[in-house]
Amino acid sequence: MSSITKDYRAIAAQKAIEQRSKIPKAWLIPPGTTKDVTNVMHIPNTCGILNDLECDLTSNYDATALLPKLKDGTFSVEQVTVAFCKRAAIAHQLVNCLTEMFFNKAIERARELDAKRRANPKEPLPPLFGLPISLKDTFQVVGEDASAGLACYVDEPAEENSTLVSLLLDIGAVLYCKTNIPQMLMTADSDNNVFGRTLNPRNSHLTAGGSTGGEGALLALRGSILGVGTDIGGSIRIPALCNGLYGFKPSADLIPQGSGRDLRVPGTVGVLPSTGPLATSVRDCSLFLKAIFQAGTWKYDSKAISLPWVNLKARERLRIGIVENDGVFTPSPPVRRGLGIAADRIRQKSDVEIIHLKLPNVKEHYKDLFSYLSLSGCDPVVPSLEAIGLLSIPAKSLQSFFDLNVRRGEAVNSYLKLFRDNDLDAILMPPAPHTTMPLDTWPTATYTGLWNYLDYPAITIPVDQVRQEDVVDDLSNAKFGEEDVKVYGLYTGPESYKDAPVCVQLVGYRHADEALVNTAAILDRAINGD
Repeated sequence: MSSITKDYRAIAAQKAIEQRSKIPKAWLIPPGTTKDVTNVMHIPNTCGILNDLECDLTSNYDATALLPKLKDGTFSVEQVTVAFCKRAAIAHQLVNCLTEMFFNKAIERARELDAKRRANPKEPLPPLFGLPISLKDTFQVVGEDASAGLACYVDEPAEENSTLVSLLLDIGAVLYCKTNIPQMLMTADSDNNVFGRTLNPRNSHLTAGGSTGGEGALLALRGSILGVGTDIGGSIRIPALCNGLYGFKPSADLIPQGSGRDLRVPGTVGVLPSTGPLATSVRDCSLFLKAIFQAGTWKYDSKAISLPWVNLKARERLRIGIVENDGVFTPSPPVRRGLGIAADRIRQKSDVEIIHLKLPNVKEHYKDLFSYLSLSGCDPVVPSLEAIGLLSIPAKSLQSFFDLNVRRGEAVNSYLKLFRDNDLDAILMPPAPHTTMPLDTWPTATYTGLWNYLDYPAITIPVDQVRQEDVVDDLSNAKFGEEDVKVYGLYTGPESYKDAPVCVQLVGYRHADEALVNTAAILDRAINGD
């Protein structure tokens, strides 16, 4: 056993002890609760730890519904914060979704907000007054680690807040925990050598996604109703898909992301990560974006692109492009069925014109996206990171970076022309050619990564889950070659993929994020009802 192996294992063991110490004894689930259980979604409300009010607060409200109850005093900030801290602790014990827990700090802040409101009852309340928000591990919170699952960064508590953290605190949010991620942030399986693996609460044999996988699992279990992640190839949308959530990837730099743990090579330009929300409703994504836009992002981050929130209304008759596949990977039976359900309901229940489209040159664009990504680190590699192939990317010359940028500029113009020539409001398509996958097998991110490469905003919308009718069909249905056949064959039927969510993805114009979330709200009502 090498010294580095001993080091990371010792560090991980110490971190696990530290985590356990942050959970009060009264919040510990009874031994044997999860024995022989693969779907743990019911346990938070049945384990006996939450009282009736706490079950109600965490189960029956989205952020948009809870916020006015906080502002009018129906619920105290302390009541709500304690409820979500308790449920987050339960969720962690079920699926290992948290990294840093600062429940005591959150409850202290909640009491301060309550006291300030009592002392100044006529003072206007900040936009997100008392709203609990969870954070991906990479965001820095003063006094807490931001290790990104790497042992070399453990026990380096942040000395300053990330810019978004400062902004959220200024507009009234209560921050209470951070959530697990994959090693190096570059896989769709949230597993690392410090915190271990986050499990999917709907089916523990399947991945919770990545890189914002801990957030996805936490929100699925309602240990949070609004979380913040980052996305450079699908890292918000993939966990949303895996956990049946709404995940919004904004255009890059619209949401401040300075002073976070960034594992890219310093000075790297090209494809940029986006910061955005995971939520239980479209309107919560809108709530988050509006609050951030109106806060004056330029005051917090010099690199932020500050756009106004203009209370935009969608045009009366929408034109939506439907993309059945990306020309690289063929969607599996449940994914095809989910897109069909969404398209049929949109036609029946809304004034929308559907235009069938094919996306150009996705394989080439995804290859270039891969070429932009570089990794650094010092831990032994986990299987999901080794499988995705990023570690084998050769070093790039300066000229090759220039060439990448030229090709990317051409692609951006080509896709803008596609949108404009068809007079589209948005494109509706799968977020992946498959549902959530068995552990360590997620093969590709072409369906999500394309929109990072082009810097177009995109949102996932839940539609259904895998059902018995989603039987395996012949591999000859895979249309695009040997690699497509391999990925298509990973779907082995509804028994192996029991309770896996089925989602769609909606994509809009760059820097027209408000328009996209408004369009998403209309389509979501058609797909899922009010």
